[in-house]
Amino acid sequence: MISKWVVHKFGGTSLANAERYRAAAEILLSLQEPGECTAVVVSAMSGVTDALISLIQLAAGHDDSYLGKLQSLKERHLDTLVSLHLAAAQRRSLEETIAADFREIEEVLRGVWITKLASERTREFVSGHGELWSAQLLNAHLESGGHSSAWLDEPSRSTGSCRRRSCEIGKRI
Repeated sequence: MISKWVVHKFGGTSLANAERYRAAAEILLSLQEPGECTAVVVSAMSGVTDALISLIQLAAGHDDSYLGKLQSLKERHLDTLVSLHLAAAQRRSLEETIAADFREIEEVLRGVWITKLASERTREFVSGHGELWSAQLLNAHLESGGHSSAWLDEPSRSTGSCRRRSCEIGKRI
């Protein structure tokens, strides 16, 4: 038998901070019916995609302020993660992932700063991280509540690579 799929979409304002992630999870769980498969599509936290694009523009313009703004964006995500009150091991794992992503982005932005060039592929790579972080934060919050969840990412058209992003949700047995 084919399961019924229900797809939900949460925009950036709906995922602006830890409180909003908790509210999104409550909505998802309250609407789930037995036998349904739930998929969730998430945007980056409010303002994050624009901030990431701005970092590319600043780096291409040789404006060193991109480094401080990148650090602020990292702190925002880590603060949100801490505010979700996850188990220590789960929090540490996601902190490491987010920190590694920010190190990669810093390296890419340094290359943009040096060359004063930002390709479309570079813009996709940098700006796409906001959605990845949102999916991982929502997934971690759901799992911390005992709900099965997985995040996945659509394969990139430009690279063909696939990372994990969004969720299928259900109560753990």
